[in-house]
Amino acid sequence: MKNYKFQVLSNINILVVGMVLLSSCFEESEYEKQQKESDLQIKTYLQNNNIEAQKADNGIYYKMLTTNESGTSPKPGEVMMVKYEMKTLDGYIVEQFTADSSLIRYGNSGVIPIGFNYGIDVMHTGEKIRAFIPSYLAYNSFAGKDEFGPNTNFILDIELLDISTEDKIYKTQIDQIEAYITQEGLGDITPTTSGLYFSSLEPGDGEEAKTYHIATLHYTRKYLDGSIIQETEENDPLVVSLGTNQLVKGFREGVLKMREGEKALLIMPSELAFGASVKVIPASVREELYQSGHISSLVDAYQIVQYEVELLELN
Repeated sequence: MKNYKFQVLSNINILVVGMVLLSSCFEESEYEKQQKESDLQIKTYLQNNNIEAQKADNGIYYKMLTTNESGTSPKPGEVMMVKYEMKTLDGYIVEQFTADSSLIRYGNSGVIPIGFNYGIDVMHTGEKIRAFIPSYLAYNSFAGKDEFGPNTNFILDIELLDISTEDKIYKTQIDQIEAYITQEGLGDITPTTSGLYFSSLEPGDGEEAKTYHIATLHYTRKYLDGSIIQETEENDPLVVSLGTNQLVKGFREGVLKMREGEKALLIMPSELAFGASVKVIPASVREELYQSGHISSLVDAYQIVQYEVELLELN
């Protein structure tokens, strides 16, 4: 005789499990909840301040401040010359770059927050936009030191001045390096064919560095204004194989011009250093993003860098 009671209970259990699984498929994730919350906060801000803004398909709200329909739209991979101001909805300015232009590569990996790119999507050169960036297109739950908290929405004023090229940037930076050398009285430093400016500060009497060597060295990496980006610690020198690409082009080229025991100054355009890198806005959170593995370089996009190097040992 069949156990119909068991069969009915089994069917009920299957039905309940199925309903639970089905409902879980429709249950909102925390990310989806945050999306809705951020959108609502921006909508409320716009309404309370009588701001008419359009919502783009990518999620940002924007208002054109200056239009120039005859301008050029940037393409992914191109270099944009921009001015910008980034602030929270309550008006706190987290970063402002309006005195001069900043260089940013247009593309998903070119700038953080990604909402900056989405603002550029609707722009032509010569235009200025005010973009309202929801948290999920900015820093999500990440909190930027004392500058902004988790799930913060931002207002970004972006002015797209022009579109540049890698070649133009290289030539401009060579001029800037030569002006810096003259200004600082660094003497007659002749560049290599690549654009590296090399100056021996203290001679070394050891072996000349070759690509088959493993080099032990100390270095201090700086921007052209002298601010330190990164340096080795006294008891923890860098050990690197000169036959690999562990060093950026200009750094490696400079070390291969040195002898064991020598100290040298290397100045190089961004093409020989960290190139486009990733533009982080605000710059104050760059180190934290680097330490957490979100970005691979401490160096800002399109920056001239200089190295003070001491070649300790070759093996």
